[in-house]
Amino acid sequence: MKNILSKFAIELSVLFVLCIYLLTMAVGVVHLDSGELAAASSTLGIAHPTGYPLFTLLGYAFTKIFFFIPKITSLNLLAAFLTTIGYYFLVKTNVLLFSRFNISERLTKGKKKKLVAKVEIDTQLGLTLSITTGLIVAFSKTFWQQSTSVEVYSLHVALIVSTIYFFLRAIDSDERAGSKTNWRIIKNKYWLLFPIFLGLSFTNHMTTLLILPAIAFLYFQKYGINSVSYGINSVSIRRIVFLLIPFFAALLIYLYLPISASCNPEINWGNPIDFERFKRHVMGWQYQSWIFSSTESASKQLKYFFENLPLEFAYAGIVFLVIGLFSLYKSNKIIFVFTFILFVTCVLYSINYDIADIDAYFLLAYIASSFFIFSGLKFVYDKLSSLKVTITSSWFFLIPAFALIINFSKVNQRDNVQFEQYSKNVLQSVEPNAIIISYLWDFFVSPSYYLQHVENFRKDVAVIDKELVRRTWYFNQIKTNFPEIYENSKHEIEAFIPELLKFERNEKYDAQILQKYFELILTGFVTKNINQRPIYLTSEMVTNDLRNGQFKLPDSLTVVPDLFLFKVTSSKDYHPLKNSDYEIQFKNDDSYYTSTLRNLAAVIHVNRALYEKNFGRLEEAKKFIELALKADPKIEIPSNLIELVN
Repeated sequence: MKNILSKFAIELSVLFVLCIYLLTMAVGVVHLDSGELAAASSTLGIAHPTGYPLFTLLGYAFTKIFFFIPKITSLNLLAAFLTTIGYYFLVKTNVLLFSRFNISERLTKGKKKKLVAKVEIDTQLGLTLSITTGLIVAFSKTFWQQSTSVEVYSLHVALIVSTIYFFLRAIDSDERAGSKTNWRIIKNKYWLLFPIFLGLSFTNHMTTLLILPAIAFLYFQKYGINSVSYGINSVSIRRIVFLLIPFFAALLIYLYLPISASCNPEINWGNPIDFERFKRHVMGWQYQSWIFSSTESASKQLKYFFENLPLEFAYAGIVFLVIGLFSLYKSNKIIFVFTFILFVTCVLYSINYDIADIDAYFLLAYIASSFFIFSGLKFVYDKLSSLKVTITSSWFFLIPAFALIINFSKVNQRDNVQFEQYSKNVLQSVEPNAIIISYLWDFFVSPSYYLQHVENFRKDVAVIDKELVRRTWYFNQIKTNFPEIYENSKHEIEAFIPELLKFERNEKYDAQILQKYFELILTGFVTKNINQRPIYLTSEMVTNDLRNGQFKLPDSLTVVPDLFLFKVTSSKDYHPLKNSDYEIQFKNDDSYYTSTLRNLAAVIHVNRALYEKNFGRLEEAKKFIELALKADPKIEIPSNLIELVN
C-alpha cells in the first residue's frame, strides 16, 4: 500500500488540490471580466485585448462537453481544471529541476573552466519536497484565486508552467542521451512540445514574454553562444530556427480573431476584421497608456508586492523562500540565476502596470518562488538531519496545510452570488426596451454581457458602456445589437470616427473635436431615444459625470432615483417604483469589490429615501433607509433623514 501511495503520490495530490478548488469555485458570474469572458467563450465572440483565442475556443468546447450544467458553471469548472494542471506541472518541474536535472555548474577562473558535479537528491525526498512546494503555491492566495472563476490566468498558469517544464525536460533529455550538440530536435519530442506550448501560451497572454529571458539564459548556458573559434555557434542558432516552425504554427490560433470578426458576433471587441485592427487588438493598444506610466505608480506597485508577498504564502512559506534564496545560490548558481531572472523579470514588468487588479500579473514571480521554497525546505531538512534531529519529510506538509486554512476564506467564491444577483436586479428593475448608460464594468457591465448574451435575460435592455464610446469598434457592436440606437446617432458617430481613428493610429488629432463629439453622442443616446426608450444612468454617471459637467443633459430633462439606477425624465411629477422588493446575498467580507457593491446599492437607496421624503411619503422614505443600511451598514445617512431612523 505504501509503495502504491508513493508511486501515485503526485496524482493523488492533484486529485486533492482539484477537490479543494471545486469546494471554493464560484457557481455563477462574479466580478471583473468574468461575465464578458464567459459570454465570448459561450458565443464564439471576441473578448477584450488581446482577444484570448485559445481560451475562447477551449471555453466553448467545455460548454459543449458539460452541456448539462449552466455555461458559466462549466467555464468556472474549466478554470479549476486548468489551475490544477498548472499545479501538476509545477510539481513535475520541481522534481525535474532538483532531483533529475543534470546540468553542471560552470565556474570560471581565469581562462579555465571547472565543472562541478550536481549533488543528487534522494528520489523520495525530492518527490515529497516537490509536492510540498507545489501545495504551498497551489494554496497561495493569487494562484488559488485563478481556480475559482472563469479567467484567462488559469490557462496562463497551466501554459507557462508546462512550457518551462517541457523546456527543462528537453535539455535534460539531451543530457541523458549525450546529444548536447545535436540540433536535429525531431529526435527529442520535448523540443517539439516546448515551442508548441510556448506559442499556445502567447495565444493566451502576452506576458508569456516574461519567461523568455530566463529560458534564453539557460539555453545558451547549456549549448553556448560562441563556437570554439569565437564565432557564432551555428548549432545553437539552427536549433532556434527549427524551434520557430512549431512556435509559429501554434500562433495560427490567432486566425480565430479575424474569422470570428467576419461573422460580426454580438460580442466583437476590437472588431479585428483587418490587419490594422487585428494588430491593435493583439498588441493590447488600448491598455498601453497604463504601462510604464510613472515611477510613482511603479513604486506603489512594488511596495504592494512585497507587503503582500508574506500573505500570499500565509507567512510560513516566506521563511523558506528567504532561506532558499541563499541556499540555492550556494548549491547551484545556474538554477539560482534561472529562477532569479524569472522572478525579477516578472516583478519589474508588473510593477509598471498601473491597474488595481494587479495580483495576477505577479503569478510568474510566485511560481518562480516555488524553486526557492524547495531549496529552503531541503536546506532546513539537511540541517536538522545533520544535527541528528529526527524528522520525516512529511512534516513539511504542515506548511501548505497552514496556507490552506489561512487562505481558504479569502479565496472562497462558493457563496459569491452578489454580482450576478445585483446585475439581474438592475436589469429587472428597468422598464422594457430601456437604455442603461454606465461604466461600472467590474460590477455590472461585464456580468450583464453573460446574462444578456448567453442566458438571454432582459436582452431587450441596451447596456451602453460610456468609456467604450471612446473606441471606434464599439459603434459596430452597438449597430449589430441595437441598430435603431446607432441609426439615431449615425450623423454624430460618422463625424466622430475619422478623428477617433487618428487617435487610435497615434496620428495627430484634435482633442477638442474628440471631446465635442464624445459628449454629443452620449447626450444623443439620451435625447434621441427617450421618446422610444426609457433611459437610466448608473449612480457614478450622476454622482461623478453629471455633477462635474463631464456628461450633460438638456435643461428639459432631469434624473430621479429609481431602485438601483437614476431614471432620466422630463416630468416633475412623482415617479413610482413598480417593485422595491429584491434579494442580494452580499458576501460577509470587507474586500474592495464587496464594499463597493454594497455602497452602490446603498447610495441609490439613500437618494430614493430623500426623493420619497420630498414628496411627503415618509413611510416609503423610511423603508429605503432600512434597505440602505441593510445593503451597507456603514453608509452615512444624511442629517435630514436621521429622524426617520429608529
